[in-house]
Amino acid sequence: MSVSLTRRLVGLTVVAAAVCTQLPALAQGLAPGEYKIGFITENTGPIASAGVSFWNGAQLAADEVKARAYMGAGTSISLQPKESGSDAARSIQNMNQFVADRSILAVSCCILSPVVGSVKPVVLDAKIPLVIYGATAVGLPSPPWVYSMTILPGPKDVATGVTVAGEIKAKTAAYILANDNEAFKNRMADTRKALEAAGVSTAGVVNVLTKDTDFTAAATQAMGLKPDMILIYATQSAAVGAVTSLRDRGFTKTIVGNDVLSPATVFKRMGATAVGVPFPVSFSDSLADSPEAKAFIAAYQARFKNSPDIYSAQGYQAVWFLAQGLKSISGTPTRESLSQALSKITSIEHQVYGGQRINNGQAETTGTIIVNWSADGQLVRWTAPKN
Repeated sequence: MSVSLTRRLVGLTVVAAAVCTQLPALAQGLAPGEYKIGFITENTGPIASAGVSFWNGAQLAADEVKARAYMGAGTSISLQPKESGSDAARSIQNMNQFVADRSILAVSCCILSPVVGSVKPVVLDAKIPLVIYGATAVGLPSPPWVYSMTILPGPKDVATGVTVAGEIKAKTAAYILANDNEAFKNRMADTRKALEAAGVSTAGVVNVLTKDTDFTAAATQAMGLKPDMILIYATQSAAVGAVTSLRDRGFTKTIVGNDVLSPATVFKRMGATAVGVPFPVSFSDSLADSPEAKAFIAAYQARFKNSPDIYSAQGYQAVWFLAQGLKSISGTPTRESLSQALSKITSIEHQVYGGQRINNGQAETTGTIIVNWSADGQLVRWTAPKN
């Protein structure tokens, strides 16, 4: 054998050995281990009923990710809760504690948009991924660090208002607005613009506050405008109070609510008063028909002894989103590598909506489901009442 051929064979052997050495590293996947995610809970305070739903959904997702070995053998997500009671100062304190703990790879929070606004600078400065599970203001995501799994209600509100107005042939509309809530002000403005473009004139806007407890005067004022329909843009307690006062005052025309009326606890509080009031939802346990949704509903009912709502679904999806990002990482993840992995996700592999995508850090679904509570406490598709 010539010296030249010998050298060539030796060279090929070295190259082959190098390739073989590199292959396991390229294909190793996520390193086995328990990966900690900070979770700012809101299980106490003014919106605790929603907070518990978010937290329940998140816990269920973490358990499923581990049980299915979704991220790889020997991997799991461990949720590390810190309670905030929907208070901005406590949320900032919690976030700073999570930032200081280098074992925390990412954080998920919060229901109120102003609270997210208060913790977002901390997140961006510290460079730790944040996945929002509940806040509804537009523009909160800031990839590669901040993402939102909240299905924004604004487009659903617009579609609902226009659809209902068309079905009942409304000519005029009045609004009851929580004027101290910027998100609801924006949602109302978008719907009002769309309705006016469709030929539905605005009879007037009645302002209330989220902390109000007596809505008799607001209901009386709204009814005095003699509208064909009244649309309510307010937080849960205020929306419940407004609907109840309108019905107590004898308003029999169409009232349009929003997604805050969707939890089963609302029907338990309102009973017959809630029946027939249309509002949009992105998820309903009584209407979901995909295999993933049905499995989620069954698992949730078995564990928590009640049915999941849109809040449960969003908490659930926040954890699955993080799991999908972790799954795509080779070796041991860091905050930086997780942020980059999340930024590359355009559609969610495991989701309960029948289709979910990520657009510039914001989760989106297609279509709008317009529902109302039935007399027996079920969410059913809304149909216009027969004259």
